[in-house]
Amino acid sequence: MDELRGEDCFGKKLLILGDVNTGKTTLCRQVLADLCRKGMGKRTTVIDMAPHIPEVLARQRGIVGAGGNLLVPPGSGVLDLRAHLDPPRLSSKSQAEALSKAQRNAEIIETLFEKLVPEARDILLINDVTLYLQTESAEHLIERAAFARMNTLVVNGYWGERLGGGKLTEKEKAETEKLRQWFTSEGNVAMQTHVYPSAPRSL
Repeated sequence: MDELRGEDCFGKKLLILGDVNTGKTTLCRQVLADLCRKGMGKRTTVIDMAPHIPEVLARQRGIVGAGGNLLVPPGSGVLDLRAHLDPPRLSSKSQAEALSKAQRNAEIIETLFEKLVPEARDILLINDVTLYLQTESAEHLIERAAFARMNTLVVNGYWGERLGGGKLTEKEKAETEKLRQWFTSEGNVAMQTHVYPSAPRSL
């Protein structure tokens, strides 16, 4: 999948999964930009969970381009919910430190969910949802995000090998698989496989 428009997703539920630098965020950006061009910004909420990855750290780990954010067009009326989140696996020296950061991230993300107004905004885009699934359950996410009440739902998340293993990865993969099954039954799942090794962070 190289291109995705808002009209391709409107009224549907879509989960986009893939490894680092496979264009997951780029696809969501395309959808968001198209929805805004069509005047649907005031119906749209963005929850951006992408962690802040310093460029030096990204270069050290060979993942330049990872952690891109969704770009909300100025004046579009989109409810833009985001916060500073750490990349637990990349920035920690131990599994205990990584777990502590992941739990803190989940607490911050919960405060973003509290600002959702599904009655007024029926289009939801979530960037890097798997950061939340490192400590929380897919069932709780579905209930908390009021997925079933959204007319349009476009979500992306990490599914790959480049970030390594460990307990966080095991938990994340198990919960992502549950989320994938839910989207398979309620909507669609797209797997991104093409890797862009030199993609700039703005893509």
